[in-house]
Amino acid sequence: MGFKEQLLDDLDAVFFNPEEFAESHTINGAEVDIVVDNDKLAEMYISKETHTEELFTDSIMFYVRKKDLDFEPVPGQYLEFDGRGMLISDVKTDDESYTIVLGANES
Repeated sequence: MGFKEQLLDDLDAVFFNPEEFAESHTINGAEVDIVVDNDKLAEMYISKETHTEELFTDSIMFYVRKKDLDFEPVPGQYLEFDGRGMLISDVKTDDESYTIVLGANES
């Protein structure tokens, strides 16, 4: 098995494993295993001198496998996260997953 194949196995067996790092959340009505990383989000916001109260009440950053979503997320798109309407403020992508930052729906 090559490095890339081992990495893919590790994504499922460790990173997105609910017994390790992942948590089950509802995204647009579907149960999805994701990894929430608000510590990394806090680091990003602090480096931009954003007020942390705003961050912890209104923002969520998580990693999700591409194969677990039935849509391609883009900034400015609304989605339902655990029954709450949220706005995608940022998306990063790699071969197998997305990093998504959500903010509260201001409307």
